[in-house]
Formats: sequence, structure tokens, C-alpha cells
Amino acid sequence: MAEASFAKVKRVRAVKATTALKKKLTEVQGPTNAMGFSMFEILLLLREENERKAEARREEEDHHRREENIFREARIAAEKVDAEERHRQDKIDMDERARRDKKDARARTQELVLLIGALSKKE
Repeated sequence: MAEASFAKVKRVRAVKATTALKKKLTEVQGPTNAMGFSMFEILLLLREENERKAEARREEEDHHRREENIFREARIAAEKVDAEERHRQDKIDMDERARRDKKDARARTQELVLLIGALSKKE
């Protein structure tokens, strides 16, 4: 509610200022200039052009910001996939190493059993 009244007051002030400027320009300018445009019309055209340029600049900045967000999200997703793949590969490597260690331990135990058996037969 307060925003609406603020905007309304602002709009009314702008209209009053515009009217006052028009009146002053017509007093100062007198008849229209040779080009057929009053100074006020030229000022309005310049203002509109500046507003269009500012809007285009804002749209371009928004577009770049959206693209950056898309690229950042894609990079984060790719990094997440890479991290998951590394984690999966590390787990596979650890399992393989544990299996090899177990196999080596079994082989050493077997050798020790055979060696102990051979030593006990000698005695």
C-alpha cells in the first residue's frame, strides 16, 4: 500500500515537473525551431533513447548472469560426477588390494604350514 502511494506521488511529481518544463521551454523557445522539433521533444527523445540503452544493457547483464549460472551449475554437476567416479574407483582399488593381501596372506600361511610340516617330519 505504501509502495503504491509512493509510486503515485512520484508519478504526480514527475507529471508536474514535466508540465513545468514544457511551460518554461515554450516561454524560452517561442515558436518551434527550424527543424520542426521543440527542445522539449528533443530532450524527451534523448531520454527515451537513454532508457532503451539502459534497458538493453540490463537485459544483456541478466543474460550473462544467467549463462554464468548455467555454466557454474554444469561445472558443479561435472565435478560431482567426477568425485563420485573417483570414490567408486578408490573403493574398487581398495577391495582389489584387500583381496590381493588376503590371497598373499593365505599363500604365506600355506607355506608356513608346509614348512612346519616338513620340519616336524624331520624330527
